[in-house]
Amino acid sequence: MNKISYENIDLDVYTEVLDNGLRVFLIKIPRNEIHARITALYGGSILEFKTKGDKEFTKVPAGIAHFLEHKMFEKKDFDPFQIYEKNGASANAFTTEKITSYHFTGIHNFYENLNILLRCVHEPYFTDENINKEKGIISQEKMEDLDSVYYITRDKAFENTFKNSGFKNSILGSLEDINNMTKEELYKVYNTFYHPSNMLLTISGGIDIEETMKFIKDYYSKKDFGPKKEIILKEIDEPKTVVKEKEIIYKDVKSKEIYINYKIKKNDKMKDKFKNICFLNMFLHMNFGGFSPLSDITFKDKNYLSPINNSLLVADDFYILQFNITAKDDADAVIELIDDTLNQKKTNENTFNLLKKNDISSLIVSTENAKTICHRIISQIRNYGKLITDIHSRLINLEYSDFKEIINSLDLSNRAVVILESKKDD
Repeated sequence: MNKISYENIDLDVYTEVLDNGLRVFLIKIPRNEIHARITALYGGSILEFKTKGDKEFTKVPAGIAHFLEHKMFEKKDFDPFQIYEKNGASANAFTTEKITSYHFTGIHNFYENLNILLRCVHEPYFTDENINKEKGIISQEKMEDLDSVYYITRDKAFENTFKNSGFKNSILGSLEDINNMTKEELYKVYNTFYHPSNMLLTISGGIDIEETMKFIKDYYSKKDFGPKKEIILKEIDEPKTVVKEKEIIYKDVKSKEIYINYKIKKNDKMKDKFKNICFLNMFLHMNFGGFSPLSDITFKDKNYLSPINNSLLVADDFYILQFNITAKDDADAVIELIDDTLNQKKTNENTFNLLKKNDISSLIVSTENAKTICHRIISQIRNYGKLITDIHSRLINLEYSDFKEIINSLDLSNRAVVILESKKDD
């Protein structure tokens, strides 16, 4: 077991790669609460793959990662959620475009809770009967999304943003995808991506490091997962342009829901992924967050029924600036305001330095929260393939000149806009 210390912050990570390839990260902090999370490096955007030795790629339906997430909590002889409830712990799971995580948070009966978590992900129980039952449950979840103005516009925006990438699909998939899911497909995905060598186990909180590692090793010593599989993902040629620049969807609504994706292809200036993510988030905060005059404008303008919600998505070689707004009536004014704000590429050194201090402060505070620590570790492995132990100094050394250079290099011309509104009477 290796001890890895983060520079200039009070965070030590004990890590080991087990014989089966599982990467384990243990962090002790002075908190009674414990958060444990096991993560498969497989999510909703990965639909075509093979393992070394396969002649052909396997293509699976969109939504299968999320479907699999649901099924991992169903067991033949016990109910995981009942055990967690009895132990005073909370458990859940989530699927993103690139990962699926299963987790619990609690104080008491830690080893029993951890045993249940590991059994959930390593003891699949798929039958035709329980899969058909799950189709009904997830179909109902999808129907709720199909009736949600947010998900209608979001899903259509991503469909119009990406031509070939799996990011164009909803995490849930379509109703047709859900209803056509088979037991064989689920086992194919499970056996490929849920091998321990493709997973991370992160545990943070009031744990005993040595005892916890011993428990983990004892658990895995009793299981044979077979040899590690070399997974090959199908290379996708994704154009820099969007599929459709603007689409209006008509539905009986009283306001206008707007979703905008700016599709930015990584360019020659964007060589450092860590800086890219930091700078693009800073750019959004600087122009649309609390530091921006827009927050006051949108608060006073009655056309804005919601703030300009914004976020950054890293989609392989693309960075997607996402915006979601509810407007009273004038959608074009909202779109023009966002367009103009972005294309002016205004930056301010004082604000940049404030945002940098805020990021450093958030980093330090996060070392006191068991959930956030696990989240940061998984994000670093997901984005960079390793722990960024010098993150504190990297943040301190961010330069305004580099920030301006990256922002000025952005091509913001590829944009997909979706508006949901009520159809006007002829």
